[in-house]
Amino acid sequence: MLSARYLVRSGLRPDFVSLHALRTIGLAALLLLAVAAALGIPPARAAAQDEGEAAVAALMEDLAGHTREAQALLQRTPDTDQTAQLRALRADLAADRDRAVALANDGSLDLRILEAQIEGLGEPPAEGESEPESVTEERARLQATLSKLMRPTLRLQSAQARAAVLVSELDARLASLNKQRLFSHDVSPLDPRQWIRAGGELMKAYVTAQARTREFRREQGEVSIAGMIAVSLAVIVGVPMLGLLGWKWLSALVDRRRARATSIASKLAWTLALDASATVVFAIILAICVTTALLILLPLMPKDMVLGIVPSLIGAGGLIAVGRWLGRGAVLSPFPQLRLISLPEEDGASANRTIQRLTILLALISVLSSLENHGAVGANVSHVLSALFAVIGAWLLWHLSSAFQKARIEADAQSVATHEAIDFATPISRLMRLFGAASVLAALVGYAMLARFLFASTLISLAVIGIAIYFHRSIALVTGLLATGKLHAYRRALHFVPLAAGFLLTLLVLPIIAMIWGFSGAEISDGILLLRNGVDLGEVRLSIGDVATFAAVFFLGFFITRWLQRFLRVTVLPEFAMDAGAEAALLTFLGYLGITLAALIAIATTGLDLSNLAFVAGALSVGLGFGLQSVVENFTSGILLLIERPVKVGDWIEVGDNSGIVRKIAVRSTHIETFDRHQIIVPNSQLIAGVVKNRSFSSGPSRVVVPIGVAYGTDLERVREVLLDIAAKDEGVLAYPEPVVIMSGFGDSSLDLRLQAFASDAIEAFQAGSRMNFTIARRFTDEDIEIPFPQRDLHLRTVPGTMVPPGASLPSG
Repeated sequence: MLSARYLVRSGLRPDFVSLHALRTIGLAALLLLAVAAALGIPPARAAAQDEGEAAVAALMEDLAGHTREAQALLQRTPDTDQTAQLRALRADLAADRDRAVALANDGSLDLRILEAQIEGLGEPPAEGESEPESVTEERARLQATLSKLMRPTLRLQSAQARAAVLVSELDARLASLNKQRLFSHDVSPLDPRQWIRAGGELMKAYVTAQARTREFRREQGEVSIAGMIAVSLAVIVGVPMLGLLGWKWLSALVDRRRARATSIASKLAWTLALDASATVVFAIILAICVTTALLILLPLMPKDMVLGIVPSLIGAGGLIAVGRWLGRGAVLSPFPQLRLISLPEEDGASANRTIQRLTILLALISVLSSLENHGAVGANVSHVLSALFAVIGAWLLWHLSSAFQKARIEADAQSVATHEAIDFATPISRLMRLFGAASVLAALVGYAMLARFLFASTLISLAVIGIAIYFHRSIALVTGLLATGKLHAYRRALHFVPLAAGFLLTLLVLPIIAMIWGFSGAEISDGILLLRNGVDLGEVRLSIGDVATFAAVFFLGFFITRWLQRFLRVTVLPEFAMDAGAEAALLTFLGYLGITLAALIAIATTGLDLSNLAFVAGALSVGLGFGLQSVVENFTSGILLLIERPVKVGDWIEVGDNSGIVRKIAVRSTHIETFDRHQIIVPNSQLIAGVVKNRSFSSGPSRVVVPIGVAYGTDLERVREVLLDIAAKDEGVLAYPEPVVIMSGFGDSSLDLRLQAFASDAIEAFQAGSRMNFTIARRFTDEDIEIPFPQRDLHLRTVPGTMVPPGASLPSG
């Protein structure tokens, strides 16, 4: 229809169009569709399949070239000069491997669809059996299509395996070269020959610099190199001095404003403003100094070498700035909560100066490493400077560890609560001393590069850990302020913010520390990729995503369970007027059920197939059953207590010599609070297997028995009337059943009576008995009724002949 309209508008008539040609085109299209359908390939995917085949071909071509380069490089003799080439080739092969995995995953959808279609046809007939011919033909067609589609997938899997092996070999070669560099041995720096050779290299470098200066003059014309260097040095020295003076003025100004601030939030804001201004000032000074340093280095070194050293100069300046900031925050922060160690003002200033010197030393090591990479420093000079830096750095680390130990000793002397903050001072100080001693020992025996590596890696690792701790405590301080301020209503949720921040900082710090100690970024990325893709544990594949999914779903279910328990306890259950024991049992059952469902849903969500672990779990359950027999017994007893409820929360029970109120029935034990406010933990098995006296088991009245003794000769009817009047007037005694007075017997010195009444429950009966005893003592005194007590008469008898006359002496013996 559209074609006819187009022809009419074009001035042509439709009958001029060859209908035969149109029919031919349509039949060709239908034929192509039929061929695509016969091959099991949807028409919409034909172009996508072509693109996939092109991507596979390109990958194979790149991988072949990289494989040839890697094999040629691996067959050569290892040399430290190959490090850069090995790293670049390793990155290319790792990218090829990742591309192979991605392409294989892209093509797995069609394979899964075909496998599902084949599975839907049922199992193939056994030998001697038959099936409909149409099913056989369909199965054969699907199998042929599956075989065709699996060819590129198999090629990709082969490519992935090949790239993985080469990456592993390159990693091994890089590790070997790094080890060779670190453990390269030379004479000890105590040997004068090392210093003589280093002096010779310095003289050679001086001659080379002079030659480079003459060449620079020829290239640039007559210039005053000495004047240019003098001006540059003046700028490099003067600009930081001016910046330091400006920084001190700005710091003093901010300190005065911060001291006048009344709230912690405003003090924290001023502190952040001071750090931000320091960053700006440092960036300006660094830009000026680096630009000026270029003017000094250009006449002395080739241009390419100077441009390669500039990044190390910027990095060295950054290290000094970070060290200054970290030193102030770690030992001199105006907020005691943010300090890594608490020291007096003078000791804190000394520790801060030590940190500044350590960062300057680390910056020098960074510049020295850059000079080594560009061939600007000889091997002997490098070994001497490395050993010198390692020894000086170890001495500074030891001095700083002493400050940490002193802070810990003072905290112990002041009886600082250990639960207020985690003790970082003790382990950090021990690590500093350990690695400092190792650095000195390695330097003295001739392993200068190893000594420098140990010192630098230790210092950078400690700095990273210190920064992470500082950030975590800053987040905890801010969330604490918010929880006690405007966001007080969300304080429970805010308390989880420091926990989540600590977890994320830990995940961030671990790979950084791994890179500091020699692992490459590619190796860490491979490790993360391995965790993401998962590892095979038998026939179960477990990945970090599965673990994260399980944890997220389980904790979500746990929090929903707790919220539902609180909702029922506060809103729903009070409407049913249930006793406290029934509510506790219902809420406990709901908690067990919710946690169990959360675990099952979490396992189902991760898609873990744990059926293969059933046998292992059965064997473990038998072993644990014998080893944890008492725990299982107590757990089962707790379930029985919640079901049968012979003991409930709030009951007054007696177990052995213990008597008190049941406060909690947990999974393993029951908590009893005695009347002197002591907590007694009783295993649940004792409540099931032993004898328990439950004074609150019955919901009806509890009897009160008050024993009384009166003297012989007392009018018992009068005593009876007084006792019944006392019981009738007591607020805790029930009118029905009526109180009675019975005579229990004739005692040695009294007539024994008992006042029996009833109270609403056992607790009230105990209190009513005490009140009536006080009232009986008062009323009996008023009524002149004697309460007898045991009396003994002592009779002295004199034996004749034993009397001693007055003034006579006693007989001896």
